[in-house]
Amino acid sequence: MNKNIAVIEDDRDILDLIEYILTDEGYNIKLYDRIAPIDHIITQQPAVILLDNRLANGFGTALCLSLKSNEKTQHIPVILVSASSDIQKIAADCGADAFLPKPFDLDELIKLVKRYAGGADVSER
Repeated sequence: MNKNIAVIEDDRDILDLIEYILTDEGYNIKLYDRIAPIDHIITQQPAVILLDNRLANGFGTALCLSLKSNEKTQHIPVILVSASSDIQKIAADCGADAFLPKPFDLDELIKLVKRYAGGADVSER
C-alpha cells in the first residue's frame, strides 16, 4: 500500500510540523510550499493530499476541484486544511474528502491521515 503523503502548505512552520509528525508515524512526506502541478501529483500518486486552502499562488479549492475532476487523481483523498470558519462548506464545495480546521489537534491530523491512507508500517522508513 502506498504510504506517500503530499502536503501542500505555504507556512513553513506548519509544513515542518506536519512532516515531523507524519514521518514519525512512518509515512513518506512530499512537501510543496505552493500549489503543486497536477503532473507531479499524477507521477507521485500519494495515498493522501493535505491541502491548505489559502496559498501564496492560489487557492487549494481550485486545485482540489482539478484533482477531483481528473480521472488520474480523482481517487486520491484530499484533506482540506484551513483557518476559515466555514471550512466544512468550502471542503464540501470543492469535493474534498475531509477537512481539518486550523489550528489543528495533532492527534486529529494523525487520525485523519490514518483513516484515508491507512497506518504506515514502520519498517517502510
